Amino acid sequence: MLERNQLPLRPVAPGFAAAWVTVIAGASVALSLLFACITPFVALAAVSAVALPRQMATMAVLLAWLANQAVGYLVLGYPQTFDSLAWGLTIGIAAFASLAASLGVLRLYTGPAVTMAGAFIAGLVAYEGVLFAATAVLPSGDGAFSAAVVAEVLLINALAVIGLICLHMGAAAGSALVAAQPDRRCLKPLL
Repeated sequence: MLERNQLPLRPVAPGFAAAWVTVIAGASVALSLLFACITPFVALAAVSAVALPRQMATMAVLLAWLANQAVGYLVLGYPQTFDSLAWGLTIGIAAFASLAASLGVLRLYTGPAVTMAGAFIAGLVAYEGVLFAATAVLPSGDGAFSAAVVAEVLLINALAVIGLICLHMGAAAGSALVAAQPDRRCLKPLL
């Protein structure tokens, strides 16, 4: 399993992890308003899985999903029907499946770029898989999983993951936010 200092997003101080959960929830609100039905939960889950401890990543995805549902029903006027509520719950399940798949990739011994890419791809497959499986019992449009729609979901999530990584690395550049890295020269035994 990779150590946190080997991951693409540098290790964080405890206070920064809590702040990052808030950033993920805030990003969910902004992205929900911008994209409505295509909130990039895959990106939110993949970056949270790589950047945060497991419990914090779970909290980030939960808050992102709750924020998305609040924006949808309270601001965007999603219909309050059984089908709409069931799809909202299904999207939450899909977001957690995406997180679980992304966390699973962290167990592999790969380089940082491959880890992030693998977390993203595994998360996308899990997310879309759950949503596709739900179409067996929930109503959906004929084109819900057309190549054009899946490509749009992929593009929005890819752009969001790049933006979130840049945001995280920019914030982590502040020395107060990054966990102290020991100087390797100081680790040599003194004689």
